[in-house]
Amino acid sequence: MKNCIILLLTLTLGLSQAFAQENVSIGPIAGVSLANLHGDVINTDTKAGLTIGAFYNYSSKTGFGFSGQLLYTQLGAQTLNKTAELNLNYIQAPLLFTFFFGRYGDRLRPKLFVGPSLNFLVSAKDKNGNNINGDSNSRVYNVFDLGITGGAGLNYELTRKVWLNFDVRYGVGLLDVTKDPNTSVQNRNFGINLGLSFPLGTYDKKSGRLRTR
Repeated sequence: MKNCIILLLTLTLGLSQAFAQENVSIGPIAGVSLANLHGDVINTDTKAGLTIGAFYNYSSKTGFGFSGQLLYTQLGAQTLNKTAELNLNYIQAPLLFTFFFGRYGDRLRPKLFVGPSLNFLVSAKDKNGNNINGDSNSRVYNVFDLGITGGAGLNYELTRKVWLNFDVRYGVGLLDVTKDPNTSVQNRNFGINLGLSFPLGTYDKKSGRLRTR
């Protein structure tokens, strides 16, 4: 697993350098996460949660781009009768390879994206906010989850180089979220997000430096 993570990070950094020709931007992002669990679970239903964080974008005239994000996302599930909840709160780092449709310079740019997501568990709580993850010697849930995120969206230029970013995405966890060797449970979530991107500068391929505004 460690080698897999290193390979993903190496590939991400290499491709982001290739795509990072211009239009480097950063900004905040917020949205709603509709989460559930998949696997050896019964009688669970979708639970709404918050997503909030920040992102940076690289884009190029060819239409290819890259987005690195750092998000706080509330995952988990609730019972069908909505009397109990499992709130798994993560710091997520999606590394998204993006393709923009339309022509460079268009005010409206549809996009598709996909990439790995590195997810780090912050807390596991019940409906009343009580800790249900045990102590440091008896954890119930794994601290790390590797996922895949894909989706589509629109970028709309509000003013010169200030863009409204809208997307819908679906995330699939690849690892068991629990430490129980007799079960296998994975995260699933559907997200709707809005962000604002502001210009940071231009990446110079020759010098390998970012020229900030």
